[in-house]
Amino acid sequence: MWGQHLKQRGRWWHYYRAVPNRFRDVDARTQICFALKTTDFFEAKLRAAQISRDLEQEWSRAVELGVSLESKDAARSYAAAADAQRRLGLKPQCSQELSNEDLLQRLQLLLETAAPVAEQKSVLGLAEKPKLSMMDAYDRFWNHIEDEWSSLSHDQRRVKRNGYHKALSNFREAVGDIAMYDVERHHALSFRSWWLKRLKERSLKPHTGNKEFNALRRLITTNYDIDAIEMTNPFARIRLKDEVQVSRLPFEREQIVMSVKPGALGKLAPEFVRLYCLLVNTGMRPVEAIGLELDDVILDHDVPHVHVRKNATRGLKTAHSERLLPLLGVSLQAAQELVEAGGWGKRLGKNMYATSIINRNLRDSGIVTDKRQSLYSLRHWFQDQLTKRDVVDRAQAQLMGHKFQRPKYGYGKDLTELRDIIAPFAIEVP
Repeated sequence: MWGQHLKQRGRWWHYYRAVPNRFRDVDARTQICFALKTTDFFEAKLRAAQISRDLEQEWSRAVELGVSLESKDAARSYAAAADAQRRLGLKPQCSQELSNEDLLQRLQLLLETAAPVAEQKSVLGLAEKPKLSMMDAYDRFWNHIEDEWSSLSHDQRRVKRNGYHKALSNFREAVGDIAMYDVERHHALSFRSWWLKRLKERSLKPHTGNKEFNALRRLITTNYDIDAIEMTNPFARIRLKDEVQVSRLPFEREQIVMSVKPGALGKLAPEFVRLYCLLVNTGMRPVEAIGLELDDVILDHDVPHVHVRKNATRGLKTAHSERLLPLLGVSLQAAQELVEAGGWGKRLGKNMYATSIINRNLRDSGIVTDKRQSLYSLRHWFQDQLTKRDVVDRAQAQLMGHKFQRPKYGYGKDLTELRDIIAPFAIEVP
């Protein structure tokens, strides 16, 4: 049953689960265990349920895409052989890539060094390049870029992974099940043709296809780097002519005033109304707001505010994103309601879902009629208000969480000064 893989250790609830036998060939772990970072049993059950669903989906997709631990072992063997060659100052190569002259030079080197048998085989290129499936190559790639996702929330990691999984799934559908080192230029071109047809049939945007080309190109390049192989990437220069990007429009003040009136957002769940209002006078990114934990909302201060910072729920887009933001008007009320409700509950960190629901409701309610507007238009409106009032660049960067281009000295404006900047245009509670 979802949510039952729980054990309490000390104050924290932990997720415990054995990898099912049917998935042992796609996951080398026998036991999965990590802290859920909550002391609340109900919250732990919700988080465990989501993690279990995600694990099942990942395992099933890995089976569909042909992941095999056997091929991963072959990859590790080849990597060890490549390391042995590099230690002796040699370029990692297979025997079929060596000329007779190269082979004689390597034999001479072995006679001079008296290398052990395993190293002799490596030097002579007898370890063949691994027959990595594309999904196996993805697993190596994902482990290699751990520094990019280790600080992300579970939901953010899922979104990042899914982009690569979707590209792999579509590539397999378009050209078949091909090992990574067997992918050639004509396969990449076939995938591009497949996407051209898809664009016409489904009225999709070229940007979607280009994202998948970029994902596969990076995946392959990284695997080449891991194996110290110098080859031209089959996806080099593969892309579709993109459309001119339409700039997102900020909301008009009248739209926001209308939208925060009671009932204006129709049947939108209270927590999503709360999220919407929290964004209005803070300019936060939606992912920052729905990732706020209770400790990040400071109401018992001369200037009530939120602390946007990395926490157990989610990381930050950049180092400059950490900041203190004063709460005024509808945003202060939303923060107070958030604390009274005990936090976001099961919505904590679920940015993609919340954004999708709110955007759909904004359109259905008639508040948004221009496709260039969305929930993110609140952030554009907030930035516009700062610009129109000639707020100095450093203060704008401080409020928006942007990088300040000139050398930074001191701490910038304090909360009282930031509050006074926002107060003249803040949307009040109706």
